[in-house]
Amino acid sequence: MLAHFIDSRSFQCGYFKDRKSLFEEYLLEDVSEVEFEYLLAHGMRHFGDYFFRPKCQDCYQCIPIRARTEDFKLTRNQKRALVSCKGVEVKIGVPQYTQEKFHLYLTHKERFFSLQDDVEDEQNFRLSFYVNTPFGIEFEYYLDGKLIGVALGDKTSQSFSAIYTFYEVPDKKMSLGTFSVLKQMEYALTSRIKYFYLGYYIAENASLVYKASFRPNEVYLDREWRPFRNAEGDFLIPQDKLQWKNSDQLVKAASHIEFTET
Repeated sequence: MLAHFIDSRSFQCGYFKDRKSLFEEYLLEDVSEVEFEYLLAHGMRHFGDYFFRPKCQDCYQCIPIRARTEDFKLTRNQKRALVSCKGVEVKIGVPQYTQEKFHLYLTHKERFFSLQDDVEDEQNFRLSFYVNTPFGIEFEYYLDGKLIGVALGDKTSQSFSAIYTFYEVPDKKMSLGTFSVLKQMEYALTSRIKYFYLGYYIAENASLVYKASFRPNEVYLDREWRPFRNAEGDFLIPQDKLQWKNSDQLVKAASHIEFTET
């Protein structure tokens, strides 16, 4: 693996208007499957060859969350989501860029405040989702032959990571976002993939609390994965203990690239 280190700067948080974000950031090339799984297991996310994880100085609410696919249990709401999208056709394959997908992405962003500061640039979109994706997988959702949604992820022999989903809502009764996660989870389970990474959970952000509903699940705290919500829906970690403070660097410069021990 070849690492290029980024001199990180704070910027406006996309989830809280009154806060600044700071990331631990790298450009990583030629990442092996073992290295990629290690990065996921230590809270790292990526868009293309840009890898990052939160390193904020006064807010620790971004919590890595994952589910064990073999233990996953559907909730009533998730079952209803499947029914609401019963007419949706799903196609799975390698990520392939089209202008139609880019325009769908722009339409999706208009519905969410937290996405308005992202770069609305076609080249950035391609670099984020369709370039340098050796583990990439794409789910396309069609209704009556029309593309209505796209989900991008990564898969290895042990891990599935949901990267980003964008879609339009042709019918308010459709729960396409939940449907998309369930279809990805179904794929991971069928492929006998052990872990399903959902990104970051933020208890105080209405757009991200849904991730805890895919259960049972676990969160990354104090350098270890701990059970968070069980199959019955009980929260196993008190809210005041739900903080992740990233105080080190996952990748360190050396004569060759080394991972830090955590």
